[in-house]
Amino acid sequence: MSHLVHDNQVAPDAGPPAAGPDTPQDPPGSVTTWTRLEPRTRRGDLSPALEARIADPLWLLARQWQLGEFTGEDAGSPVVARVHAEVTPFTRYRPGVASGSTIGLPSGIPLEALVEREGAATADDLRLSAETGQQFLRLLAEAGAGELGPAVADRYRIPAAPPDAPSAADAGTVGYLRVVAGRVPHGDLLLRACAAGTVEDDLPVPPALAGALRTAITGWLAWLGVPPRPPGPPGGYLLQLPAVIAPGVDPRPDTPPWPPADFHPLISVAGLEGTAWQRERMEYEFSVGAAGSAGELVLAAREYDGDRLDWYHFDHAPVDTLQAQPASQQLVRITLPTPVGYAGMPATRFWEMEDSRINLGQVGAGAGDLARMFLLEYGLVYANDHFIVPLELPVGSATRIRSLIVTDTFGTRTLVPAAPGGRGWALFRPSGAVTDGPADVLVLPATAAATLDSEPVEEVRFGRDEMANLAWAIERTVTGATGRAIDRSAQVARPAVPARPPVPDPPPVDPATGRPVVVPELSYAFATTVPENWVPLVPTPLAGDPTAVRLRRVPIQQPTRDGPPVPVLGHSRVLDWRPGPGGAGVVELAVPEEEIGRAGVRVLRRWQLARGVDGSVHLWLGRSRHATGGDVSSGLRYDAVEPR
Repeated sequence: MSHLVHDNQVAPDAGPPAAGPDTPQDPPGSVTTWTRLEPRTRRGDLSPALEARIADPLWLLARQWQLGEFTGEDAGSPVVARVHAEVTPFTRYRPGVASGSTIGLPSGIPLEALVEREGAATADDLRLSAETGQQFLRLLAEAGAGELGPAVADRYRIPAAPPDAPSAADAGTVGYLRVVAGRVPHGDLLLRACAAGTVEDDLPVPPALAGALRTAITGWLAWLGVPPRPPGPPGGYLLQLPAVIAPGVDPRPDTPPWPPADFHPLISVAGLEGTAWQRERMEYEFSVGAAGSAGELVLAAREYDGDRLDWYHFDHAPVDTLQAQPASQQLVRITLPTPVGYAGMPATRFWEMEDSRINLGQVGAGAGDLARMFLLEYGLVYANDHFIVPLELPVGSATRIRSLIVTDTFGTRTLVPAAPGGRGWALFRPSGAVTDGPADVLVLPATAAATLDSEPVEEVRFGRDEMANLAWAIERTVTGATGRAIDRSAQVARPAVPARPPVPDPPPVDPATGRPVVVPELSYAFATTVPENWVPLVPTPLAGDPTAVRLRRVPIQQPTRDGPPVPVLGHSRVLDWRPGPGGAGVVELAVPEEEIGRAGVRVLRRWQLARGVDGSVHLWLGRSRHATGGDVSSGLRYDAVEPR
């Protein structure tokens, strides 16, 4: 017999206690309160207590009928699911805006590496050239021609003097170049000589070592990953030409460039298609395309900040085209549905112990927390109504579910329709940039599972200075000539305003009055100075639209005492200090005003290493954009009066 026990009081089903003079009696009208109810048995068998018997099951059934709990459908649980899907791989890629060039999407490379990689002009550094040159010397020694090493290092020489001011002021960069200059060949110059076939002409090679030199060059090119040289014109090509050839025209076909123009040893760089980085918006923009039975599918990522790609970065662009050729496959799978499970899910059985680490009942929600209340209601009420149908798909593809047929425990087969997408929103389905509804595809981009990131080799912070009424771009870290990160904030200091000439002693005499000239004790300056790594962003109305404001990057103007201000150029690749057309000035950079808010922006450049889906290793130099910590203060003041 089981009992419901409260301390020493026994439930009524135990029988009334024996009456007696010492038996305490409850006062009339008293209410007995129960602070804890638990099953307990006095027998050796625990099964009666675990049965959780109820006294009036008919009353409970009546209450269930009254509350409408019996008005349900006679349905069974799903046991088998047949899925028919169309899988379309992405085959085309276009970096930048719609007017950019389109190429075939390379296979095996992570999409982040393809999108984020910089061009060879900004990714190259002297350390990479020195390390590739060191490998050539090793192979040269293994081939038995190590005595040619000094001649090779002298012919293809690494410069000993740093080419830029930050590198010249960095002791680590200067020391490294002094060590390798004249001792290690410049790998890039040596590769160009190998492509032109002039290595043996440039070096004094004894005939006995010519074969060893060729062996070292062949092994070095294979180590760099240089593709084989394309073959020459096929034999008998003259017989295939027309009978009449214009005089002076060479009928031989041009030899393809070798190595290819978009090749770079060891690291992944952007090819002839260009980069996807939008330097004024400080974000990536690109498109990928696929074509199946429903036509071409173009997905555009217009605001990718460089911090791991996923399906939600893509928008459906139905009016765009990348000239993708149809290439799809039909996929039919029969799988077993499994119930959805998650941490903190309510147990479906009466005596099943739930996980106490997550208690959804303790989550509070206010009157306006509709999303939180919706999530809790799903987790506590409707969680066991959902099932998962596993379907293995290839990465780098877009999948359309053509049909889903579910067979339940009664043998009934049901065709499950697609869930209706909300207006402009749907889970795991890219929304349309032009249309209202989302695309009916599941996007599975070929992204990197994980990456190894280096410390930033460059960092530029953008912020607003309310006191100076300006926006600033601060070059906190720049990349040196050897790829080394150089701390510009520690290198440069706030320059002082040039001092006025000292007052002569005794003071000069005014010839008109004959009295000594009174020299004021205070000195006026039009403006104070800022450090050289602080670059002003001047607001400028956009041509043709005065309501649109761009923050134009201009060189800082350092004042002089007797002459005009001197412009100081920066050294960041993010701010793009390339020479302008004809070598005059620098290229223009105008950042839209809305890109730099009160929170500020921080742009980083760092090396990243990842493996592709085929196991290949990819190394690239990419950029990423992050929020930072609010306003900045440059200390710039106008109309300053200071002691002389």
